[in-house]
Amino acid sequence: MNHIFKKFIVVISLFLFKPENTYSLSISELMTITNDNSLVIQADYEYLKKFQNDIELAKKNNDPSISLSGFVGAKHQETDSSEASFNPRNISLTMSKNLFDGYKTKYSIIQANDLSLHANYLFETLKQNVYLESINSYLDLIHLRQSYNLTEKSLKLSKNNLDFKVQQHNSGDISDIELEKAKLEYSKYKFSLNKIQISISNQEDQLLDYLSTVPSTNKYPDFMDRNLDLSSEALIEFAINNNPSIKSSQIYLKILEHSKMIERSANLPKVDLEAGFSRNWDATDSAGQADEYSIIGSISIPLYESEEVNIKESNIDLDIIRNDKILKDQINTLKREINSLLDQIELLNTEYEIENNQKEIYEKDIEINKESYNVGSASKLDIYDSQIEYNEHLISMAQIMNSKQKAHYLLLNKIGKLTQ
Repeated sequence: MNHIFKKFIVVISLFLFKPENTYSLSISELMTITNDNSLVIQADYEYLKKFQNDIELAKKNNDPSISLSGFVGAKHQETDSSEASFNPRNISLTMSKNLFDGYKTKYSIIQANDLSLHANYLFETLKQNVYLESINSYLDLIHLRQSYNLTEKSLKLSKNNLDFKVQQHNSGDISDIELEKAKLEYSKYKFSLNKIQISISNQEDQLLDYLSTVPSTNKYPDFMDRNLDLSSEALIEFAINNNPSIKSSQIYLKILEHSKMIERSANLPKVDLEAGFSRNWDATDSAGQADEYSIIGSISIPLYESEEVNIKESNIDLDIIRNDKILKDQINTLKREINSLLDQIELLNTEYEIENNQKEIYEKDIEINKESYNVGSASKLDIYDSQIEYNEHLISMAQIMNSKQKAHYLLLNKIGKLTQ
């Protein structure tokens, strides 16, 4: 219902105000608006604050601890020769500080910082993927609108063709089969137009997941130029150093190494310092008040390495080996994807150039048929057919342009440069 309401507002506003220039977006503007509207991005952005809190917690793990304690009691003591009653009371203030914990705190802080960095890379991966979905949705909508306009022109030409065939049929110049063929061709274009219209409506609904209003343009935006060096080696090197998914996997290996050092700290010496003050009242009949001051340093040295720690370290080593292989596979897959995209882009560029040359031939063919019609050597049907063929060719070119644009932004996504 929310999407329907948004679309209704867009249609009404366009009808009322009728802007001279259609509402369009650059890719950079599209990503900015998507960032502001995506609930998934907003949710993960807020979640990142947790990792900053974890860093602060790791820093405070080794802060001094101060405790205040006390007690109040009543005692009555009887012997054969005497009896006594007293009320012992005590208050104690103690401060303790760990001076060395086997590097546990040190590596916990380092690990917390790396976990925050890891979360940021995962967030960047999420953002780039959401942006790519938004871009693809926008490009597909533009392609559908272009196809609709061209198909609508072909439908009108097909209707003209059908009307002309009806006249020929009525005068006996063509057979029933030729008339039926013209009717069938008109029905096909009418069906295609309705089909495209439904696809446009669905695509607009999808785009509303990323934008508050749907742009009304039917022209592709300019390529977002990132000054790409389209050599395979340069792109792969850049991707390994900048792809956020690869970076997050690299950081995760460091996190595992820190986990191993934290576990190992259990088998290292510990040094603690404790200072305290204690006051006692009525401890005995002869002493009403006694104060006690203390400062104690302690060291504990494990004489036996815990088997539990060794097992945990072994498990972490296995996890490191596994994730190291996963990272290598990620890099290999990324290399293949980049090379495949470069080949695809090169083929699309060549194909578009060929089709663009072919377009000029179709345009000349239309002009020739018009000139021939003017001198009586061609019919209107020849003009209609050449124009319909020309429109079909433009639809094919629009599809190639759509594929070119999508391949370009997918490449930016793969190398980690979509948002840079």
